[in-house]
Amino acid sequence: MKKSVFTKINLIYFIAMLCIAVIFVLGYLGIFSNEFLTTFLIQIVVMFAIPLILYSLLVTRNVKSTFSDFGFKKISLNAIFISIILGFVLYFINSFVASATQSIISLLGFENITSSTTVEFSYDILLKEYLLTAILPGICEEVLHRGLMLNAGKKYANPRFCLFASSILFGFMHMNINQFFYATILGLIMGYVALASGSIYPTMIIHFMNNAISIYLLYGYYLDWPLASLYYRIQSVLLSNAFLFVVAISLFISLLVWLYLYLTRLLAIERSKAEIKKIVEYLKLTTLPIEEAQAKIDQANEILKKYKNLTIGTDLPKGRKLYFSEKIFFYSSVVLGILVTISSFIYGII
Repeated sequence: MKKSVFTKINLIYFIAMLCIAVIFVLGYLGIFSNEFLTTFLIQIVVMFAIPLILYSLLVTRNVKSTFSDFGFKKISLNAIFISIILGFVLYFINSFVASATQSIISLLGFENITSSTTVEFSYDILLKEYLLTAILPGICEEVLHRGLMLNAGKKYANPRFCLFASSILFGFMHMNINQFFYATILGLIMGYVALASGSIYPTMIIHFMNNAISIYLLYGYYLDWPLASLYYRIQSVLLSNAFLFVVAISLFISLLVWLYLYLTRLLAIERSKAEIKKIVEYLKLTTLPIEEAQAKIDQANEILKKYKNLTIGTDLPKGRKLYFSEKIFFYSSVVLGILVTISSFIYGII
């Protein structure tokens, strides 16, 4: 049963990946160039609707169970606040990784053909950017990757493999060399957050924050918005002194990594509090035999033990061995992503 379900999960992802690839190729060829329609199809139809509908039809036969399997689980106000801070932390981590990888591929002759030296501004354009680039991806891309591939996948397969698979597929899903490396790393980092929190909502918040900050800084650079101007002034000062730059960046990255680990642990603790609260409420409202009540208390103690001493990554069970037949659609998605990503690289150097 588990084997067939995990195969279905990978098949659903492959169908989504194939649809994305077709839309991307049509866009490259200029056949399908309407930005709003393209984003609507990729985000809402392919990444949101298709995974939820197909999983409901092929696996759970129940929409409510599908949302639960995907990690749509309520989080506390504290968890929301922590996730917002994590969004800022991961934006800067992601920026460093993106700058490094961009420099490396630029040495190979790659030019980012989508870059622009001017920005047209109106509040309508800004709202459109936030909708198409921050809100929709923050929701829909998380449903496909942290929802389907990670949260649903780990119920039927090795959680470590699901974490790896969801991360690398998140990188390939962008289908361009400019975003692959940092998107993969960001996917891995957000995957740990999803596992620690037990919910998809923190990663949606983080994903939205990452993209929203990018939009603000892009427009702020050209329109001289206060916070954006301060950000670029600090950046300019650091870049003017190599020694200061190395020292400041080293300290800043160390601080960011510590904050990420600390905040992720706090999310895990928030999750444990919510789980224990449910157990306590159950004990209050139900007359239980002593043995069953003790079992519930033992369960609460195990939750405390598990999340109080959470060490990111080391607490993931290895799970059962996966057969090649279970991963065939995963490999197919990877091959498809590689082909389109390499094509985007070639397109950027010719």
